[in-house]
Amino acid sequence: MNEWWQGLNPREQKMVAGCSVVLVLALFWFGLWQPLNDNLARSQVKADQQQELLHWVHENLAKYKALEKKGGARPSSGSLSSVVNQTARRNKIEIARMQPQGDNLQVWVDEVAFNDLLHWLEQLQLREGLVIQAIDIVKGDEQGTVKVRRLQVGRV
Repeated sequence: MNEWWQGLNPREQKMVAGCSVVLVLALFWFGLWQPLNDNLARSQVKADQQQELLHWVHENLAKYKALEKKGGARPSSGSLSSVVNQTARRNKIEIARMQPQGDNLQVWVDEVAFNDLLHWLEQLQLREGLVIQAIDIVKGDEQGTVKVRRLQVGRV
């Protein structure tokens, strides 16, 4: 290696030395600094999202406790299927199928906006006094929509 270096004229030696420095700096930048910096930025974004979620949970916990002190929702009158049908109709949600399951009711919805579904489920629980026992949701065909494969609702 030393023999090869000595065989280069001074101008070539300077070019090789300069390229070596640039190569070492590029390896440091792309191999170490940039990946660490990217991971740090992603971690910060994730921490911010988790902090927002925690804040939301604390807000809703306070609302839940306030409702719990008031005694919660009054149990709705009428059959379980009629209550679910009426609230779905009020929320413009089209039920594909309903099936009684003992004291509970299983419901299927083909395509619904996710936010509309959440609002409907909230009404079932808070206003009608029903309990969401199980739910199976998959992504819908359009953005922002879901399909409810199975929603099991019961009374308290």
